[in-house]
Amino acid sequence: MATLLCLPGKWPDISGLPKFDFVVGVDSGADVAIERGINPNLIIGDLDSVNRDNHPTENLLENSEQEDNDLAKALRFCSEKGMTSICIIGFSGKRSDHELGNYAALHNANHDLDIRVILDGMIMHRVVSENDFHGVAPIGTLVSIFSFEETQVQTSGLKWNINGILGFSSRGVSNQSTAPTFSISTSECIFVMIHES
Repeated sequence: MATLLCLPGKWPDISGLPKFDFVVGVDSGADVAIERGINPNLIIGDLDSVNRDNHPTENLLENSEQEDNDLAKALRFCSEKGMTSICIIGFSGKRSDHELGNYAALHNANHDLDIRVILDGMIMHRVVSENDFHGVAPIGTLVSIFSFEETQVQTSGLKWNINGILGFSSRGVSNQSTAPTFSISTSECIFVMIHES
Protein backbone atom coordinates (compact mmCIF):
# COMPACT_ATOMS: atom_id res chain seq x y z
CA MET A 1 0.00 0.00 0.00
CA ALA A 2 1.52 3.32 -1.11
CA THR A 3 1.49 5.58 1.95
CA LEU A 4 2.35 9.27 2.24
CA LEU A 5 3.64 10.63 5.55
CA CYS A 6 3.19 14.40 5.89
CA LEU A 7 5.59 16.11 8.30
CA PRO A 8 5.59 19.78 9.36
CA GLY A 9 8.99 20.72 7.90
CA LYS A 10 9.73 22.49 4.63
CA TRP A 11 7.69 21.06 1.76
CA PRO A 12 9.09 20.82 -1.76
CA ASP A 13 6.98 21.43 -4.86
CA ILE A 14 4.25 18.76 -4.78
CA SER A 15 2.71 19.43 -8.20
CA GLY A 16 4.04 16.10 -9.52
CA LEU A 17 3.19 14.08 -6.41
CA PRO A 18 1.41 10.82 -7.35
CA LYS A 19 -1.76 9.58 -5.66
CA PHE A 20 -1.38 7.49 -2.51
CA ASP A 21 -3.58 4.77 -1.06
CA PHE A 22 -3.30 6.21 2.47
CA VAL A 23 -2.13 9.56 3.90
CA VAL A 24 -0.80 9.97 7.45
CA GLY A 25 -0.39 13.38 9.02
CA VAL A 26 2.49 13.28 11.48
CA ASP A 27 1.26 15.60 14.25
CA SER A 28 1.10 19.18 12.88
CA GLY A 29 2.20 17.89 9.48
CA ALA A 30 -1.51 17.12 9.11
CA ASP A 31 -2.28 20.85 9.23
CA VAL A 32 0.36 21.58 6.58
CA ALA A 33 -1.13 18.81 4.42
CA ILE A 34 -4.58 20.39 4.58
CA GLU A 35 -3.11 23.78 3.65
CA ARG A 36 -1.62 22.07 0.56
CA GLY A 37 -4.89 20.38 -0.41
CA ILE A 38 -4.08 16.91 0.99
CA ASN A 39 -6.54 15.36 3.45
CA PRO A 40 -4.92 12.87 5.85
CA ASN A 41 -6.73 9.62 6.58
CA LEU A 42 -5.07 9.50 10.01
CA ILE A 43 -3.06 11.81 12.27
CA ILE A 44 -0.40 10.15 14.44
CA GLY A 45 1.83 11.51 17.20
CA ASP A 46 1.72 12.98 20.66
CA LEU A 47 -0.61 15.57 19.07
CA ASP A 48 0.93 18.43 21.01
CA SER A 49 1.12 20.74 17.99
CA VAL A 50 -1.69 19.70 15.62
CA ASN A 51 -4.81 21.85 15.48
CA ARG A 52 -7.35 19.25 16.59
CA ASP A 53 -10.22 21.42 15.31
CA ASN A 54 -9.01 20.78 11.73
CA HIS A 55 -9.49 17.00 11.96
CA PRO A 56 -12.29 14.56 12.88
CA THR A 57 -11.70 13.02 16.32
CA GLU A 58 -11.86 9.50 14.83
CA ASN A 59 -8.83 10.35 12.64
CA LEU A 60 -6.60 11.21 15.64
CA LEU A 61 -4.31 8.47 16.96
CA GLU A 62 -2.59 9.87 20.03
CA ASN A 63 0.62 8.26 21.24
CA SER A 64 2.05 10.34 24.09
CA GLU A 65 5.14 8.20 24.85
CA GLN A 66 8.33 10.23 24.52
CA GLU A 67 10.87 7.46 23.80
CA ASP A 68 10.49 8.08 20.04
CA ASN A 69 9.63 11.08 17.92
CA ASP A 70 6.38 11.30 15.98
CA LEU A 71 7.95 10.09 12.72
CA ALA A 72 9.20 6.93 14.47
CA LYS A 73 5.67 6.35 15.80
CA ALA A 74 4.19 6.78 12.31
CA LEU A 75 6.74 4.41 10.74
CA ARG A 76 6.05 1.80 13.42
CA PHE A 77 2.30 2.10 12.75
CA CYS A 78 2.89 1.64 9.01
CA SER A 79 5.03 -1.45 9.57
CA GLU A 80 2.44 -2.98 11.93
CA LYS A 81 -0.35 -2.37 9.38
CA GLY A 82 1.61 -3.75 6.40
CA MET A 83 1.98 -0.35 4.74
CA THR A 84 5.46 -0.95 3.39
CA SER A 85 5.80 1.57 0.54
CA ILE A 86 6.46 4.90 2.29
CA CYS A 87 6.96 8.39 0.86
CA ILE A 88 7.74 11.28 3.23
CA ILE A 89 7.40 15.03 2.69
CA GLY A 90 8.12 17.89 5.09
CA PHE A 91 11.11 15.98 6.50
CA SER A 92 13.56 18.85 7.04
CA GLY A 93 13.92 22.61 7.12
CA LYS A 94 13.00 23.58 10.63
CA ARG A 95 14.90 22.69 13.83
CA SER A 96 18.18 20.84 13.29
CA ASP A 97 17.62 18.62 16.34
CA HIS A 98 14.24 17.53 14.96
CA GLU A 99 15.83 16.80 11.59
CA LEU A 100 18.53 14.63 13.20
CA GLY A 101 15.79 12.86 15.14
CA ASN A 102 14.01 12.19 11.84
CA TYR A 103 17.18 10.62 10.39
CA ALA A 104 17.41 8.42 13.48
CA ALA A 105 13.77 7.39 13.02
CA LEU A 106 14.47 6.39 9.40
CA HIS A 107 17.65 4.54 10.34
CA ASN A 108 15.94 2.57 13.11
CA ALA A 109 12.67 1.82 11.30
CA ASN A 110 11.76 -1.76 10.46
CA HIS A 111 13.67 -3.02 7.40
CA ASP A 112 10.42 -4.20 5.78
CA LEU A 113 9.68 -0.55 4.92
CA ASP A 114 10.70 0.85 1.53
CA ILE A 115 11.22 4.52 2.40
CA ARG A 116 11.85 7.50 0.17
CA VAL A 117 11.91 11.14 1.21
CA ILE A 118 11.13 13.98 -1.18
CA LEU A 119 13.42 16.90 -0.37
CA ASP A 120 13.95 20.23 -2.09
CA GLY A 121 15.92 19.37 -5.24
CA MET A 122 16.52 15.71 -4.44
CA ILE A 123 15.00 12.41 -3.42
CA MET A 124 16.49 10.37 -0.60
CA HIS A 125 16.09 6.59 -0.45
CA ARG A 126 16.74 4.50 2.62
CA VAL A 127 18.58 1.37 1.46
CA VAL A 128 18.85 -1.63 3.80
CA SER A 129 20.51 -5.03 3.61
CA GLU A 130 17.28 -6.72 2.51
CA ASN A 131 16.82 -4.50 -0.55
CA ASP A 132 19.43 -3.45 -3.09
CA PHE A 133 18.81 -0.09 -4.71
CA HIS A 134 18.63 0.27 -8.50
CA GLY A 135 18.55 3.85 -9.74
CA VAL A 136 17.62 5.24 -13.12
CA ALA A 137 18.87 8.76 -13.88
CA PRO A 138 20.61 10.75 -16.60
CA ILE A 139 24.36 10.23 -16.84
CA GLY A 140 26.13 12.77 -14.65
CA THR A 141 23.41 12.89 -11.99
CA LEU A 142 24.79 13.72 -8.53
CA VAL A 143 24.41 10.83 -6.10
CA SER A 144 25.43 11.04 -2.43
CA ILE A 145 25.61 8.10 -0.02
CA PHE A 146 25.61 8.44 3.78
CA SER A 147 25.87 5.92 6.58
CA PHE A 148 25.49 6.54 10.30
CA GLU A 149 27.48 3.41 11.15
CA GLU A 150 30.24 1.38 9.55
CA THR A 151 28.67 -0.78 6.87
CA GLN A 152 29.70 -2.69 3.79
CA VAL A 153 28.69 -0.82 0.64
CA GLN A 154 28.96 -1.88 -2.99
CA THR A 155 28.08 0.32 -5.95
CA SER A 156 28.17 0.07 -9.72
CA GLY A 157 27.49 2.66 -12.39
CA LEU A 158 29.04 5.54 -10.43
CA LYS A 159 32.15 7.59 -11.18
CA TRP A 160 33.77 6.61 -7.86
CA ASN A 161 32.41 3.17 -7.05
CA ILE A 162 32.58 1.99 -3.48
CA ASN A 163 33.41 -1.62 -2.64
CA GLY A 164 34.14 -1.77 1.06
CA ILE A 165 33.39 -0.16 4.37
CA LEU A 166 31.62 3.20 4.49
CA GLY A 167 31.35 4.91 7.86
CA PHE A 168 29.94 8.20 9.08
CA SER A 169 31.99 10.45 6.82
CA SER A 170 31.85 12.66 3.73
CA ARG A 171 33.36 9.95 1.49
CA GLY A 172 30.08 9.28 -0.34
CA VAL A 173 29.20 12.92 -1.08
CA SER A 174 28.77 14.24 -4.65
CA ASN A 175 29.39 11.08 -6.64
CA GLN A 176 28.07 10.91 -10.22
CA SER A 177 26.23 8.35 -12.30
CA THR A 178 28.20 7.15 -15.33
CA ALA A 179 25.43 5.04 -16.85
CA PRO A 180 21.65 5.39 -17.19
CA THR A 181 21.25 2.85 -14.37
CA PHE A 182 23.29 2.32 -11.21
CA SER A 183 23.04 0.03 -8.21
CA ILE A 184 23.88 0.31 -4.52
CA SER A 185 23.79 -2.38 -1.85
CA THR A 186 24.69 -2.45 1.83
CA SER A 187 25.06 -4.86 4.71
CA GLU A 188 23.18 -2.52 7.09
CA CYS A 189 21.40 0.81 6.39
CA ILE A 190 22.43 3.77 4.23
CA PHE A 191 20.83 6.86 2.76
CA VAL A 192 21.10 7.52 -0.98
CA MET A 193 20.40 11.07 -2.12
CA ILE A 194 19.73 11.57 -5.82
CA HIS A 195 19.84 15.17 -6.98
CA GLU A 196 17.36 16.35 -9.57
CA SER A 197 18.89 17.36 -12.90
